[in-house]
Amino acid sequence: MSTEASRAPPMSRFFVALRPDPDTAAELGELAAGLARRCRGKALAACDLHLTLAFIGERPRPAAAGLLALLDGLPRELPALRLETIGRFGPALLWIGPNGTPDWLAEVDQGLRQRLDVAGETWDRRALRPHVTLVRNARDRAAAHAAIGAVPTIEVAGWRLLLGGTHEAATPACRYRWWAPMAAATGEPQ
Repeated sequence: MSTEASRAPPMSRFFVALRPDPDTAAELGELAAGLARRCRGKALAACDLHLTLAFIGERPRPAAAGLLALLDGLPRELPALRLETIGRFGPALLWIGPNGTPDWLAEVDQGLRQRLDVAGETWDRRALRPHVTLVRNARDRAAAHAAIGAVPTIEVAGWRLLLGGTHEAATPACRYRWWAPMAAATGEPQ
């Protein structure tokens, strides 16, 4: 290994997301596990479930502090949201989401996008399509297709605004690290 490569800071793929309250995350984790069994896919663990607002991309891990600073002034705790529909992106990714985008979510998303632009950050500019990914790599495409549609409503009691990033020692039980805005001074994960 070159000396230069050994001095490079660890990297993370960063994104800003809303994390559901712990009880609802556990309920969503159970739903994900059941769907993954039926569709022969990979369920996201409850601790990794989130609703992405903006994908920022790969940066050195120390960039977390600067990215967190962009969240200052945005609401950290957000209200309830009903997740009512199972959907699919491509043939192999299943998600759950609301039937629409509430005003509060659109406002937080817009505020975040403005902050990213003012800071000169590069980020994925796709329009917000609120969803929580449950299953990746569904191999039984017929079962994945059959899962699409209305489901019994899951009411997320509340959400926390966090910075997420890929974990340096990712496992199926823990893919992401989470940083709260109040940790901006240290950049330490929560």
